[in-house]
Amino acid sequence: MKLVSVGGVLTAVLLAAGPSAAHEVQPTGKYTYATSDLAGADVTPVNRGQSLAIACENIGAPGADVRVVMALDAVQGEEPIGYEAVLLTGQTVEGHAVRVRVPDVPDLLNHTVTLRVYITDAKGTTSCNAGHLRIV
Repeated sequence: MKLVSVGGVLTAVLLAAGPSAAHEVQPTGKYTYATSDLAGADVTPVNRGQSLAIACENIGAPGADVRVVMALDAVQGEEPIGYEAVLLTGQTVEGHAVRVRVPDVPDLLNHTVTLRVYITDAKGTTSCNAGHLRIV
């Protein structure tokens, strides 16, 4: 996944096997932009508490209900934490993007998640994949 910061480009860093605090990401802007059209096999490190803006085509539909879910990936070496997904709250919809904050939950540290956005409007429910993140 490619991350673009408001005000500049933030290079996506691939994590080597095994957790390390040395991979901490320092965003260069207030929000980091996780583009849904580039979601794929790359795993992007993010900090707990970091703000993200996720772009999806259907988010801007009038009256749309937008929900962001962070589902834990089954990655070898990562211990189960007792739940499989987290519904992110405190979101803000702006145009075709939803702004959220990575939860500051200690259990998520050094875990890989898939970020999905669900949009329900008059036409039904659709979703977009914002890729894989590793909470560092």
